[in-house]
Amino acid sequence: MDTKGSGEQTESPDYYDRPVVFSKYLGDNRHISDKQSFLLSWLVPCESDVILECGSSSGKTSMDLSKRTDCYCLGVDSDPSAVEFSNEMRDKYFPELKDRCHFRQGDLTNMEFDKNTTKVLMADFTEHVSDEVLGKILANIRSQLPGVKLYVYTPARTHIFEIMKHKNFILKNKIGHINVKAEKNLTDFLKKNGWKIAQVQWRPSHLPVFRNIELILGHLPLVGIFFRRRIVIVATSS
Repeated sequence: MDTKGSGEQTESPDYYDRPVVFSKYLGDNRHISDKQSFLLSWLVPCESDVILECGSSSGKTSMDLSKRTDCYCLGVDSDPSAVEFSNEMRDKYFPELKDRCHFRQGDLTNMEFDKNTTKVLMADFTEHVSDEVLGKILANIRSQLPGVKLYVYTPARTHIFEIMKHKNFILKNKIGHINVKAEKNLTDFLKKNGWKIAQVQWRPSHLPVFRNIELILGHLPLVGIFFRRRIVIVATSS
């Protein structure tokens, strides 16, 4: 199976169960609801926005943004089954979005983008692609969409859970998470590929107990990086 939006291959066709994820979205799953609410408040979509979602997979994020605002969303995934599934779910549950939420199969490393695109969203995307592929995607976006805002939302490699996952200690790393980066590594990578960092922040876990602990410990010097669950970056092409 292709990774979310590029031509690169992952180890397993089952690393991302779209029907399960979408049903959890419809059922107001705590983790998904927390993510979608944050993305909405972070991107602040408006009617004039044209948002490109990289690696749209189940389509829930593009549908959610379009449903809750008047923006236009285009979700791109290299897997035709992902595009087919997303279109089916949109037509079944949110037929009113047919004119402002579309899904398209494409290779983000070389596809042509809508020149009216105002924002590019990579939500839980960068950890699924190699540096080589991600670099090509970033270069393609920069060449076609000068000045566009890039929004990156991804797990932090330095969080204690990610450290445990990558060492296979108690927690198991998700198949498909082939490139989870630390904040500095990711910001350096973006800068190296011609992007100017406009904002960097971090987010805690969605579970109340862990969230409260992380909100306290995540601000401490030296040890704080071990309790910052997600990296949140806004960048512009320079």
